[in-house]
Amino acid sequence: MDEFNAVEAAAWLGISREAVDLAAREGRLPALDGEGPRRFSRAAVAAYRETRVRDQVAALARMGETPMSVARKVRRALDEKGTGLPRPFDVKLQAMPYQWRSVFSKAELAAAGLTDGSCRWCAAGKAADLLGLRPPEFSQALRELFATNPCTRCGPRFYAPVLASLTARVHPGRHRPPDPVAEAVAAEKAAAEAVRAAAAVDSPVRAQPVQDDDGRALIARRRREVQARITRARRAGDSRYEAQLRLQLRALTADASAVDGRARKRTGS
Repeated sequence: MDEFNAVEAAAWLGISREAVDLAAREGRLPALDGEGPRRFSRAAVAAYRETRVRDQVAALARMGETPMSVARKVRRALDEKGTGLPRPFDVKLQAMPYQWRSVFSKAELAAAGLTDGSCRWCAAGKAADLLGLRPPEFSQALRELFATNPCTRCGPRFYAPVLASLTARVHPGRHRPPDPVAEAVAAEKAAAEAVRAAAAVDSPVRAQPVQDDDGRALIARRRREVQARITRARRAGDSRYEAQLRLQLRALTADASAVDGRARKRTGS
């Protein structure tokens, strides 16, 4: 669905209709323009859910919990046998703190209570589709709640977004990520080539800024750049890169001394 009415948005979010109306009145869940009952875009509902998730995680952190730790505790509570008559599933849920139950949707909690050996991931997806709830997404917390991985039937559905996210972070095999050291060396070679090319051009108009100072300005600029990189590497704790940069700085310093010596000989000072 691209749009939700208030009832559908409440079901998708796992909250009451009154909570949706309150969020709309306060501007936390913006409604679409138009006459008649409120309607909400899917993007707005999803953004509101993300805000609620952040608030839930922050509330759990204040309790010294995380979604994964809560999932493990809910799983243990559902698996608890106890003595005497077995407690019904609904009773076990109601005995849990609200902050625990609010981490998961009704479809996910219902699937977590299955004991017939069927795939809980499949059951959660089917229940969400049937009831118009937010479809479950793969997470480590949900894996702890279900105490199993998705089966071969539902695995492609749950793993696809995760694999797509990982693929976007991996460089293709024929390309390599940029190497800052190699880039710095290449830049120095290009600058040296440019100086030599300018000096070799047979033209009445000479490159005065380069020829007049024998490249001192270029070397000085490169030294400032390398020194700035050394500072950033030291702050980042990258001692290996810092050592490589210091070798470059030493070479540039030697070049600067050689240029200064040639300049003094030429002027006789």
